[in-house]
Amino acid sequence: MYNSTLKRKTPLKQKTALKAYTPLKAKKSLRQCQEEKAKRGEVKKTYAKPYKPKHRYESIFTKDLKRCFITGAENGFSDGEYHDIHIHHIFGASNKANSEKYHYVIPLRDDWHNMASYGVHIDRNLDLALKQICQEDFIKYHGSRTDFIKIFGKFWTGGGDEISRYRQRLSPGTRKAA
Repeated sequence: MYNSTLKRKTPLKQKTALKAYTPLKAKKSLRQCQEEKAKRGEVKKTYAKPYKPKHRYESIFTKDLKRCFITGAENGFSDGEYHDIHIHHIFGASNKANSEKYHYVIPLRDDWHNMASYGVHIDRNLDLALKQICQEDFIKYHGSRTDFIKIFGKFWTGGGDEISRYRQRLSPGTRKAA
């Protein structure tokens, strides 16, 4: 065996039997443990809440939200196929609540929403035309361009012949100032 003149600063741990501790059933649930930690101030109490609209949807485009705005179809069979009506938030993601607040939602048949190449989630021109119509409505009834940018984070411009053609088809009915 090799003898060394160097001494260890800390002695080696003695060999001991491992203590096996595996509780089969916890005394408290995970939520109860988190709540106790939150009371002690160790962890902030945060729970993800599922998104639920607080009110019935309203739209600047139409009053009948059970009919597709583009085709006029209702839920059920039309054109020999079954279609659902989806409520599309013009400004989605983090602006979903703002879309509801300012009534920038539109009822669309499932294929016009996200299930075909001409749907609003796939056809950029259709999406841009809807956004621009809503921008104009906001400026006319709610505030200025800078207010719109503060609320929605961006101002959508651009387009061309495709968008102007969509906008002629999609322009909402007459609306009274709020």
